Amino acid sequence: MTRRQGVRLATLFAVVILTFYAFGYWQSKPAAPEPMDWYGQYQESLFKPLQAQRLTLADAGAALGHGTLWMISSEGEPLLVSRYTLESDDLSWRAQAVIALTPEQTDSLVQAQAWQPELPDQPISSAVGDALKDRKVVRLSMIPNEPMSLAQVQGTFGNPDLRLPVSEGEAWVYPKVGAVVAVGEEQAHSIMFGLREDLGE
Repeated sequence: MTRRQGVRLATLFAVVILTFYAFGYWQSKPAAPEPMDWYGQYQESLFKPLQAQRLTLADAGAALGHGTLWMISSEGEPLLVSRYTLESDDLSWRAQAVIALTPEQTDSLVQAQAWQPELPDQPISSAVGDALKDRKVVRLSMIPNEPMSLAQVQGTFGNPDLRLPVSEGEAWVYPKVGAVVAVGEEQAHSIMFGLREDLGE
């Protein structure tokens, strides 16, 4: 073997070794998290109309199926919500839509239900939902039956534009998609949609 042949073989051997280690490193890297299926599935029917402030109670029902109406207390104030269930990404989810009411509609429901802030969530007749089907949805929360990994959130929305400290952890804010993620103990507990982009700037 000539000296030149020896150099060529050594160079080839080094390339093979480097390729082997590079391939091993590539294989050992964790796979990038996939976006959550429901976000893509309901993009056109829910999230874009919500961000454009034109999603109605009827639209939410058409996309998510049968829902149930509830009067709940939010910081001591009455709130009408519609709740739905779905299965996605190996989790069970509750979708909760907050319905915009006029002051007169709110007062009427409060009186009809004899609602008080300290009472538990109260179911509302489906007939009320039929009467309010054209009312706008102002917020939509996605709540999993168990916490999500932060990788799932980042795989769907990327890194947050803002991380705001709150009493039980952080709020990850995504103004461009109008979303806020409740984060605690290095896990995500819910995702709320309906944040207006101009309010998140």
